[in-house]
Amino acid sequence: MPVPPLTPAMIEANYASGVWQPRPLHAVIDEVAERRPDAPAVADQHERLSYRDLVRRSHMLAAWLLGLGLEPGDAVAVQAPNRIALALTHLACDRADLLYVPLSNSWRTTELAHLLSVSRTRVLIVPQADRRADFLAMAHELRPRLPALKHVGTLDGPAPGADFDFDTVSSRGSARVDVPRDPNAPRYVMVTSGTTDLPRASLWSDNNLWCFMRMFIGSTELTDNDVAVGLCPANTGATGYVYAVLAPLLVGASSVLLEEWSPVNALDLIERERATTVTAVPTQVLKMLQEDSLGKRDFSALRVFTNAGAALPPHAARALEEAFGCVSQVCYGATDGGVPAMTHIRDSPEKRYTTVGRVSDIGRVKLVDTLGNEVPKGQPGELWWSSPTKSFGYLNEPDRDAAAFTGDGWYRSGDLARVDADGYLGIVGRAKDLIIRGGQNISPQELENLLAQHPSVGEVSVIGVPDAIYGERTCACVVPSPGREPTLAEIVAFLAERDVAKFKLPERLEFFTELPRSAGGKTSKVELRAAVAQRDAAIRGKERTWTE
Repeated sequence: MPVPPLTPAMIEANYASGVWQPRPLHAVIDEVAERRPDAPAVADQHERLSYRDLVRRSHMLAAWLLGLGLEPGDAVAVQAPNRIALALTHLACDRADLLYVPLSNSWRTTELAHLLSVSRTRVLIVPQADRRADFLAMAHELRPRLPALKHVGTLDGPAPGADFDFDTVSSRGSARVDVPRDPNAPRYVMVTSGTTDLPRASLWSDNNLWCFMRMFIGSTELTDNDVAVGLCPANTGATGYVYAVLAPLLVGASSVLLEEWSPVNALDLIERERATTVTAVPTQVLKMLQEDSLGKRDFSALRVFTNAGAALPPHAARALEEAFGCVSQVCYGATDGGVPAMTHIRDSPEKRYTTVGRVSDIGRVKLVDTLGNEVPKGQPGELWWSSPTKSFGYLNEPDRDAAAFTGDGWYRSGDLARVDADGYLGIVGRAKDLIIRGGQNISPQELENLLAQHPSVGEVSVIGVPDAIYGERTCACVVPSPGREPTLAEIVAFLAERDVAKFKLPERLEFFTELPRSAGGKTSKVELRAAVAQRDAAIRGKERTWTE
């Protein structure tokens, strides 16, 4: 079932309420450039662009793309690490009425073949070959299967076999592009990081983005005095780009992207740039909190640390604020579904640590049972929402639309949530991740939040593993803290001391050097279950001993 289309009445209502605007996003950035032409706009570890340079180069790139004969809605894909090219290509596509498709540089031919085919990409920009992959060779390998793909170029100069080089086509000439643009037409693709299957491409209009950018700008009190540092991938999902790059550009702030992630590199960049805001995913936060040099640094400029993409345990949010001397802020939503809530920097510590914010008044949410009926007030249920931030559904994949959206426009999040007496939303787990042991429900997130506080636990993910008697049993998958290795008895005792019910206690402990992750940095429980199953297969024929 397709996502219900916009009607003139819906558009007019969103304009009247002020949540949408009748101009595209590039027009907002153009106004900033007129006001602050020499102010720093966006930077990476290779170059820095002022607002004047960003606008000028986006005009050049837009003119070059249109010169190829591209028509409104044709797709331009860029596979890049955290580089200025992502923002430059997005702004050029917005200017030229083209579909912008960012791609993770961690993806290989399987993911690329799917996404380039689904988007019917006409122009592809890839990095130069590095120690990880020969990106141009992958593109050429796929070209016979992609009839729409006509032009493949490279970042950082020309390469043998490339049709163009990005730096040249985005920096030569003086053409300006003025193409009529409908800000309600879907022209931006957010690609999920693919924790369950092949990555999914969801469609967004400028006004979908504008709607929750306004929420974020208000919730963080972002101004043109801010320096925003983005640590997570800006080429996948929403977290690394819209919060760390797009929102700052819309208010005239400065955005700086970290290309090569490591805890030390991240801390160095935050300190060196005198960052006032930072965006990261929980894994990055936890690793930075474990870095020995953390307490020796100067973060006195930092005021807001945004977490998105997954849940940050409450104790870690508290530790983050103490270590960085700032306020933690949470953005909650889905790459394909939009943003129904986020915390405000002026919320109380309890709300910042334990909720994802007050439910937004610009949309509707409801909690439902397995039959789609609303649950009694105060009870947890699967979270559904409908909002002006909601996407247009998936690009050329109507079957996925039917699975994620109802016929009357509700997005099925798959998250289990509850709303407290103050209207704040709390996420208690994933419906699909729920462990059912002997008919009793166990929330992995509850156990993960507690186990993350164990001194011997560096990272943890809790999964259910098949069992002939109970259906599932609980398995704690742990990356030990340096120099430590907890026993199953120790973590069970740790949880029991915190009054966790006996049926919820882990019955198995598996150690990992690192947890499997998606391109966007989320723990992939699908891969984790597969890894544990593979370990079971290796000992098949031997008896698996469980605690009782």
